[in-house]
Amino acid sequence: MGAARVARLTSHQRRQVDERVATWRLDAIDVERFYRESRLLIDWFGRAAMQETPGERRAVHLTPSPDGDGTGRLTVVGPIPELLALGRRLDGAARAVQDAQRQALETGAPIPFDLDGDVAREGRPMPLPAPRYAVMTRSPLATGGVEVPEPAFRISVVVPILTLLGRSHAPATLDGTIPIPARMARELAAKAPAFERVLADPARGGYAPAASRTYRVSRAMAENLRLIDPVCAVPGRDCNVMTLGESDHIEEFDLEHPARGGPTTIENLHRLCRRHHRMKTAGILDPVRDETTGVTRWRIGELAVCDSRPDGDLVTRELGQRLRRAWEQYEADLEFEAILHSGALDESPQERLDAIEEQRWGEHLLEYWSRPDTGGADPGPPGLDPRDGRGPPPF
Repeated sequence: MGAARVARLTSHQRRQVDERVATWRLDAIDVERFYRESRLLIDWFGRAAMQETPGERRAVHLTPSPDGDGTGRLTVVGPIPELLALGRRLDGAARAVQDAQRQALETGAPIPFDLDGDVAREGRPMPLPAPRYAVMTRSPLATGGVEVPEPAFRISVVVPILTLLGRSHAPATLDGTIPIPARMARELAAKAPAFERVLADPARGGYAPAASRTYRVSRAMAENLRLIDPVCAVPGRDCNVMTLGESDHIEEFDLEHPARGGPTTIENLHRLCRRHHRMKTAGILDPVRDETTGVTRWRIGELAVCDSRPDGDLVTRELGQRLRRAWEQYEADLEFEAILHSGALDESPQERLDAIEEQRWGEHLLEYWSRPDTGGADPGPPGLDPRDGRGPPPF
């Protein structure tokens, strides 16, 4: 029925909708009609609760695929006239790109928006959905003269080494929370100009930290911390802080006397959303981290206590075992190859002569017993003349 639509209703209105749906004969209603009627029902009961106008509901939502197949959905919500006009402009731009691609193929000019080289390779323009997507995702965004600052962080793709080498299909992660398939991760890595190695403890999966002696968190530490805390570190929060979050000292840094305060180390840092960072600065939240276990105990005033354990790479142990087995197999292959090169497994001249004689006798027996006049009480084939003074084989 649509969780987002039902969520806009009050509890009383939801109960009214449930009571109405319970009276329907569902065995006599097809799926399409059920959804159509339920939408009308929700709109009917929820109209009084709708305080926002279509203009006030303008928003853009990014939803990664729950299947981890490397796709996502960008949803634009707003007044239908505006979105209809946007769709028509996008369609017009896509058709113009198609025409330009067609003309470029005829004249040999550079092909516009040929993102993956498919147009040049196949010799025909992209189908209409493809240039729609290309225009929407690759065109510069107009901001009316407002200067847009450069991103503070890179888009982070964490790829297990065995996945990168093609020895495993364990998924990678995009921005710490979005799983992507191994093939996509390898394609992204193949196009990357450089790599940053991130080590993880093979026993517990924790990321190896980078240290600093200053208050300001270094770029390398910030990148490391984003992997450890991709979501707000406050227990129960699922807010992604890869880009908009803030690094925070668990034990406060003393600007006047640095030696007395908490150090700027990965062990004493976490990432918080802006709201919870302000709450911690105000003293409403009070986290204390155990240096031995890495467990952080959170206090909310004097009301509640909650322990949270550090995040880690959950597949590190399994991949570590695979890497160990792969290395053991590699060493065994090297040892076997050395034995082969040493000649220890080569046949001796005597063994080769014995094999030739055995094959000669086998062919002799097969030829004899295949004749139509053999069988029954036949005493068997006559002997063969020995070669090189050798007698028949022992069978």
